[in-house]
Amino acid sequence: MAPLLRGSAMIGRLPRREAPAARAALRLAALPIPLLLLAGLLHRASMITLTPLMIVIAFAWLLAALALVAAVIALRAIWLRGDRGVGAAAGALVLALIVLAIPAAIAVELVRLPRIADVSTDLVDPPLFTAAPDQVVMRPLPNAAERAAQLAAYPEIVPRHYPQSPERVYQAVAALVAARGWPATDQRAPDSDNEVGWIEARAATPLLALPADVVIRIIADETGTLVDMRSASRIGAHDLGDDARRIRGFFEDLDAALQGVVETDEDARPQAEAPADDALPPLPPPAPVVRR
Repeated sequence: MAPLLRGSAMIGRLPRREAPAARAALRLAALPIPLLLLAGLLHRASMITLTPLMIVIAFAWLLAALALVAAVIALRAIWLRGDRGVGAAAGALVLALIVLAIPAAIAVELVRLPRIADVSTDLVDPPLFTAAPDQVVMRPLPNAAERAAQLAAYPEIVPRHYPQSPERVYQAVAALVAARGWPATDQRAPDSDNEVGWIEARAATPLLALPADVVIRIIADETGTLVDMRSASRIGAHDLGDDARRIRGFFEDLDAALQGVVETDEDARPQAEAPADDALPPLPPPAPVVRR
């Protein structure tokens, strides 16, 4: 009698099947991350152009979306029928969400930030590009709406004034450009014959090395040097805040490089009375000079 009961119990306990979508979801979710890393590395190494990079990114996001759908289907089957595969489905869900967090963040920035791809500290008379591609050189000056949008989104993007000589400021600017790995495409140092100096260079985004152009203008005035900077993305009409971040980071380093610099007698210029703290002095009235 006992063996019969054990046999009946074994017959009644059917083996749990694995949710069919669990393994498929995990396989799909495992592909996008190495695809994105490989495409990014190849583009940074200039082994692929921008078009293949964008295609691979779009394909990776599509795979992540399919993996997310498959993971949800698998988890539903596990919940309703008690199927196996919760580990694979949960892992696929996590990987898919990590990859899809990138386009989600981009969508947020598209809504939050203004639709501009050219940011300058001087919105009325921005530094000019000469060696950049035509789509950057021939870009029209910002209209009133674009100026208002930039001022509202990036109120800290303003010119900097330093009490040092233009030659000293130019040296610091050139050192920072070189330290960032930005190849200079056009430059002129300020001297006794030229009140205005500049450095134009190629820049890139940190992760995917998307191209951008920068130009830093150095102008001598009665109390020191005025520095303007312009950064323009080559791709698209929305930079997702990249140009403003580039200018902000550059000026933070330039402020640190020039803070507390003591000039030699031959380089000294009349300086306004220094403020009580270590903050940079306010901007003086601009001197009438011929700008680039």
